[in-house]
Amino acid sequence: MSLEAVARKDFQDAVRSRWLLGLTAFFVLLVSVVVYLVRPGEGQTLSTSALLGSVFIRDALVTTLIPLIALVVSYNAVVGERESGSLKLLLALPHSRGDVVFGKVAGRAGAIAVPVSVGFLLPGLVAAIGPLSLRPFTFVGYILLTLLLSAAFVAIAVGFSAAVASNRLAIGGAVGLYFLFVPLWGAIQFPLQLYLGTGGPDWLPISGSSLLEFLRLVNPTGSFKIVSGEFVNGVLFAAGQAGTEAAGRYATQMEIAAFAMLGAWLLVPPLLGLWRFEGADL
Repeated sequence: MSLEAVARKDFQDAVRSRWLLGLTAFFVLLVSVVVYLVRPGEGQTLSTSALLGSVFIRDALVTTLIPLIALVVSYNAVVGERESGSLKLLLALPHSRGDVVFGKVAGRAGAIAVPVSVGFLLPGLVAAIGPLSLRPFTFVGYILLTLLLSAAFVAIAVGFSAAVASNRLAIGGAVGLYFLFVPLWGAIQFPLQLYLGTGGPDWLPISGSSLLEFLRLVNPTGSFKIVSGEFVNGVLFAAGQAGTEAAGRYATQMEIAAFAMLGAWLLVPPLLGLWRFEGADL
């Protein structure tokens, strides 16, 4: 119950913040603009899969903006209270440090679910009246996958916030993590694809293609693209539709690995942050 109490209080504090209100309005505006830009011509309809699978939604919007929102809202979750002194009061209550860290993850993830859900549902309802041939299951499922991505980045930010001792370090870490996972990861992968495209050097224990797939999976946005793309196209865990048996088995393994990697990002950063936080002198 202590973890639930921390999560509830953190959620209530977060949803009242001006940052979250501003980000909600910004996200709704961007998704609405994208729906307008990809609208079909007169007399045509736009399928849900075509809309959600478009480069605007999946790459240029979700995997760029969702990590930014999560990191901005969560970077000071623990260290902010540590610097203000309110963390001592919180720990004076029957809450463990683990309750604080994982309660903050749950609270901030729940708070970010508000702008993400509103950002998709409001334009989706408007589009459903017009040229969008809406498939509710696909639309809601994609929103849930997006919430999983946002929760992973919340966990990364809260874990880092618990591990550092100052707000300045937390801000620097949030900026660094964003640039690492979003713009720099692709910039690093491009020359590696050119280098490893022919198989890679002999000293590598795995093939070049396997290394590239691993790098894609390690990044939460890469894992999200794998599972969301398969889901939107209706082939998630549908090995029989992937062609040959071997291709189907490989596709299923990649999907399982992508979900496992997102789950790891939900657990490992908070655990590492808690490990540092447990030994910290407040």
